[in-house]
This record gives sequence, C-alpha cells and structure tokens, in this order.
Amino acid sequence: MTVVSFQSETFAFLKALAGNNTKDWFEANKAGYQRFIKKPADAFRPALETALRDLTGRDIVSKQFRINRDLRFSKDKTPYNTHLRMAFWPEGGRFEGKEAQPPSFFLSIEADHIRIGTGCLVFSKPVLGAFLRELETGGGDVLAGLLNGLKAQDFEVSAPDLARAPRGFPKDHPHAGMARHKGLAVWKSVEDTGLVQGEDGANALLDIWAVTLPFWKWQTGLLDKAGT
Repeated sequence: MTVVSFQSETFAFLKALAGNNTKDWFEANKAGYQRFIKKPADAFRPALETALRDLTGRDIVSKQFRINRDLRFSKDKTPYNTHLRMAFWPEGGRFEGKEAQPPSFFLSIEADHIRIGTGCLVFSKPVLGAFLRELETGGGDVLAGLLNGLKAQDFEVSAPDLARAPRGFPKDHPHAGMARHKGLAVWKSVEDTGLVQGEDGANALLDIWAVTLPFWKWQTGLLDKAGT
C-alpha cells in the first residue's frame, strides 16, 4: 500500500545530493530520486491540497518547484536544488513566480529539517498599494498583533525588502518599519523530519498552518481592497 508521505530515505537522498551536486551523480541515482522524492511528492501534494481546502474553505491548487536549478543568472552553477519546495493557493489566483503571488502556503523539504510558511513573497503592485494603505490607516495594528502572536509561537517574519519606508509613507508612522516590506510571509522551521513521515504527515502540517490562518485571511482581504 502506498503511504502518502515522505521517508527517511527522502532526507538521505537530499543530503547525498548536497554532497554530490553533479549531473553525473544525479543520473546515476535517478531511480532514488524517482522513488524517494518524486513519487512521494506526487502523492503528498494532493493530500495537502485537500487538507488546506478543509482548513480554508477554498479549493486549493498547487505547484511543485523543479529540482533543476535555473542557472541563467546565477554564479552558482551547481545543477540541482538540494530541497523540495511546494506552494499552495486558492483556485483562481495566479502564482507568477518571482513577480507576484496570491497569499499562499509553502512547504520546503530540506536535507535535515522542514520549513513551513504562509504569506505572499512578493505583492503585486495593486496589492502592495492596498498593503501600504492598510498600514497607514489602522489595519497595521491588526497585522502587528497577528505577527506578534506568531512570533510567540516560534514563527519568523520575512526580512524587509527596503532600507526605509517607501516614498510617500510617513517616516514617523508607527508601522513605517513594516512598510519596508514588498511581500510578507511567516516561516517556521521544524527539525523533526519525522513530521512528514507516516500516514499523518498532512495533518501534522495542517496543525502548523492552522495557527497562521488569521494572518492568511488578513492578506487575502487585501485582494478585495486592491480590486484584484
């Protein structure tokens, strides 16, 4: 019977790949990639879509990022990512890579830990405008409270993108620091890789994502305010 989860060999493969990041090694071990990375990921991702649909009340779609690295503009020419990453967002939204994303849920399977995220890495221009208006006109207090609550539960807030608040935003505003973000997400690292091994892996992740649901809903509300 196929178990909808990863295995200890998944993490062993990623660790070995990190130490042997060459095309020759990968081709020689491609059967291991198919068995311990691709096959469980192809089974696990739909299970997470279902779990997140139950959590959010929205139909969820997803994408899995390629194991092959994009080397076109990188000084690092190692050919493969040594992690497995997925993103999940409501059906009807558009995930535009590095340009903009809807509020999403993220999962990164690393060689020795798991990283779980919620939020939007890059706001579209209309959503960024709505975000800044919310910060300036009172919504920032709500957001600050949500983020402080998540920090108390060991979530990290993504680093700001700008050195100072953007032009036009009051420099002395209490949320001027938050206005330095062009996207905003929260992340939690889990050292216990057993979390996604076994039949309850999807539910275990859902318990973590559930804590971030009010933050996700706050960001989702920006879409309506931005008219997108």
